[in-house]
Amino acid sequence: MITNRMKVAIIGATGSIGQELLINLLKRKFNIVATYNKNYKIVDTFPKVEWKKLDIKINKKNYFKFLGSPDIIVNLAWPDIPNYKLKNHFKTFYYQKRLNYNLIKNGLKNLIILGTCYEYGKKNGKISEKMKAQPVVPYAIAKLKLLESILVLKKKKNFKFTWLRPFFVYGKNKKRKTLFSLINEFDKKKITKLNVCGSLIRDFISINFLSLTIIKIILLYKDFGVINVCSGKGTLLKNFIKKHLKIKKNIKKINMDGKNPNDFESNSFWGDNSKLKKITLL
Repeated sequence: MITNRMKVAIIGATGSIGQELLINLLKRKFNIVATYNKNYKIVDTFPKVEWKKLDIKINKKNYFKFLGSPDIIVNLAWPDIPNYKLKNHFKTFYYQKRLNYNLIKNGLKNLIILGTCYEYGKKNGKISEKMKAQPVVPYAIAKLKLLESILVLKKKKNFKFTWLRPFFVYGKNKKRKTLFSLINEFDKKKITKLNVCGSLIRDFISINFLSLTIIKIILLYKDFGVINVCSGKGTLLKNFIKKHLKIKKNIKKINMDGKNPNDFESNSFWGDNSKLKKITLL
């Protein structure tokens, strides 16, 4: 285990997960470098963070040195979400592969990357890391290709590597509409109609839970491979909505008989969190 004075670089720190991670890292007094690729106001929100403007489409000779030669890098960057079916994800794979190869080649010793539970494909029931990944949508296919490329690199280079597969993350998200934000808007009467498929069973985790899990992995400073980040249980979408509605009677006004817009998902799946529990002692 390395102390919390280590230097941590967060690639893609302007997203909702990145912002939550920064908040929790700063509480622990890490030395933090964070990247952004546009002039976000978030740069002013976290003045104690060293910010670097980074566009991974523009190749650099040494990304590792550019980021201040950190002890560990957490790579959260991936555009075009939630447009999971875009072919552009394969271009992102190319740039991400080049970036991560460059980091390792130039001296990075520990890399954490955020994958997705969609890598497993259209499977039902409890999903463990031992199951074969069979993604069916470009976003998840591109993510799996990146994982496979890094595993190939790992046979040639000595570095620690963790690939996190979060399940369904909820919490504040200023950049896009989510089920969680729609529930809040329904409570505040900003929207009057909400159609969902209430019979879906999903594994929900809060953005804070994901953030704290990442920090535990950072502090352990080990080689973990693929880890499901999940609660280990399935929850009916209807029950999730009911739990997070502040005005409970509003549940009657929501249409629970809608169709699932994501045809690449099964109706019922959740994560096996046995490995996560063993690692983090949850």
